[in-house]
Amino acid sequence: MKKGRLLLLCSIVLITVIVALSVVGCKEPAPAEAKTLNIGLPLGLTGFFSVREVPDLNQAQICADIINEQGGITVNGQKYLVELIAEDTKSTMDGVTAALNKLVYDRETDFIIGPTAFFAGAAGTVCEPNQVLRFITWCVNTPGEVDESTPYAFMAGNGSILTSVAVIKYFRDNYPDVKNLAFVSPDDGASQILLPKLDKLLAAEGMSIVGDPVLYPNEMVDFSPIVAKLNAIEEADAILMQNGLVPHIGAIVKGLRESGNYKPYGGSLPARISQIMTITGAEALKDVFTIGLTPGDPNMPPLAKEIIGRVVEQYGADYQLEMTAPNCLWVLKEAIESCQSLDPTVVKAELEKMGEVETIWGTAKICGEETFGIKHVIASPQSVQICKDGVETSAGWIDLGIIP
Repeated sequence: MKKGRLLLLCSIVLITVIVALSVVGCKEPAPAEAKTLNIGLPLGLTGFFSVREVPDLNQAQICADIINEQGGITVNGQKYLVELIAEDTKSTMDGVTAALNKLVYDRETDFIIGPTAFFAGAAGTVCEPNQVLRFITWCVNTPGEVDESTPYAFMAGNGSILTSVAVIKYFRDNYPDVKNLAFVSPDDGASQILLPKLDKLLAAEGMSIVGDPVLYPNEMVDFSPIVAKLNAIEEADAILMQNGLVPHIGAIVKGLRESGNYKPYGGSLPARISQIMTITGAEALKDVFTIGLTPGDPNMPPLAKEIIGRVVEQYGADYQLEMTAPNCLWVLKEAIESCQSLDPTVVKAELEKMGEVETIWGTAKICGEETFGIKHVIASPQSVQICKDGVETSAGWIDLGIIP
């Protein structure tokens, strides 16, 4: 009797072991552990340009968090979590070179977001020979930003030409009597390059620039001489401001309105009306519009809405919304996943053959051969802001189409 029970017990144990082994043998292999994709950001975190670059970095980090929460970037089944490596350019050309040397040679990053505008020209000597793919966060068309000399540079953030196209179209649709524009811009070496391109774009809409361009240094504090020069261009129906920072546009608009000049004013720069209002007051912002993103805009694309919602939650409702570095990051993600490669040359070739790409602002055309000398421009839809009843308000979105 005992022997029978013992045989039964042994049989049960043996069956249990066999079943357990079969379950283990049939179990799917564990997914590969996610790796890290380092992306460098040479940005002015100190110095005069930090007013723009610090918010852009913070917004890029939020975008990276969203990408990582969604599982990262997948290449051939391998997931990569994005890690942003910021280096301070100190808002100087020498600082740009130093930051890029650290990112490219010390950190061995293959992908760069930045630098911005006129600072981007200093990046080519480091990035181009090393075939490091970079996405600049703003372009003012000075040599070496995005042109035929920079095969590894794309403009995925934004740029003077793109926002100017939006401003021109807004003037056309909302101020049909505006034909003559006074022009004001920082004196950063870009205006003499931009103006001939801008003249063509304006002529296509029956507009032109009148009077001499009114230029000022980026570090300017007292804008009364600039206001006087703009007031002297009496034949102007309106004023077009290209580039610059929030303190610039605020000081100029305040001075114009105090002097009795209430001509329409279009700001071709990412400057929030709510921030300008702290300088000018609401009354001064009648017929002033900028290229700006508005929290709560019902027409905002879902991804931009998600990022901006987190920005507002972390930094406050009136935080500067640059959103150019996040757009660069998202375009890079889309290109990598499209070609399934982390080779910068392969990713570059993929973007060059794509006709359009998804951005945080919606679907964008890849274009720019005539205006920039290279098809490396991501022409994303642009959002316009106005002041309505004393409140920052979205004035709609403008589809840029294809930039020649």
